[in-house]
Amino acid sequence: MQCQMEKRNGIQCGARARSGRKYCAFHSEPGRAAELGSKGGRRRAVYSPDSLKEFAAPKSAGDLRDLLAQSIIEIRAGKLDPKLANSISYLGAGFLRALEVADIEPRIEELERELETARQVAATDGPEASEQPQPGEVYKRLAGRTI
Repeated sequence: MQCQMEKRNGIQCGARARSGRKYCAFHSEPGRAAELGSKGGRRRAVYSPDSLKEFAAPKSAGDLRDLLAQSIIEIRAGKLDPKLANSISYLGAGFLRALEVADIEPRIEELERELETARQVAATDGPEASEQPQPGEVYKRLAGRTI
């Protein structure tokens, strides 16, 4: 059965009526259409970056922490689009991973240089064999470091 409500332009509403009623979901509850339209409008709101706090590009995990904390505040205040905040969070995870790799690379290079130096010393005829570091000795000495 079709909704019995007549629209503003004089044409009958084309929606199906709710079961057991003579009006559709919108016309059986006055104000429901406006409420749903308002929700849709808020969801599609254009967020202005003018009111957001300015941040320089993060250079450390602490900088990223501050950016994420401020983003949470701005989401809750309705100033920041949740989709944008999701992007910030996703990029932040990649940034943290890049920080980890950037921190580990110099350490690995240093360990490789020390290992190569130990190999060169072991291969030379300079000091007596008892004074030369044994292959496992270099690893034991370096194992005490945190990577």
